[in-house]
Amino acid sequence: MCSGFVRKDRWDIPGNEILSSSVQQSDYASCCSQCQATSGCIAFTYSPSSHGCSLKTSMGSGGNSNGDSITGYNPNMCGGFVRKYAWDIPGNDILSSPVQQPDYTSCCLQCQATYGCSAFTYSVSSQQCRSKTSMGSGGNSSVDTITGYN
Repeated sequence: MCSGFVRKDRWDIPGNEILSSSVQQSDYASCCSQCQATSGCIAFTYSPSSHGCSLKTSMGSGGNSNGDSITGYNPNMCGGFVRKYAWDIPGNDILSSPVQQPDYTSCCLQCQATYGCSAFTYSVSSQQCRSKTSMGSGGNSSVDTITGYN
């Protein structure tokens, strides 16, 4: 078991390695345990065929499909952004309409990859992600929205 991490089968996160090379681990759970015990590790990629475990400092671009990799990531962490539950930031949208994202971390990655993004809001029920240029007036309470800002 790997509490606090989301498992994504057949997925790889290239780059952002903590160590210069992968380490050998017997299984996904052992790789996850190593990530949890390593300062700065928020994600990892495990290869069942080679038993290679690569610890990551971030999700980078979000990753890509890879049949021989299993990724684990902490959905509550996204490089440098503070997570605030039940909070919305009206206005200051970078795009004219929201983008669908499956979870908070994916929304955070979208913000990180968008020039000028310093905050974002994610609606859990509608899975809508809005990248923001700033916090503006600071925002307001909103039950269904999670805000990330730096």
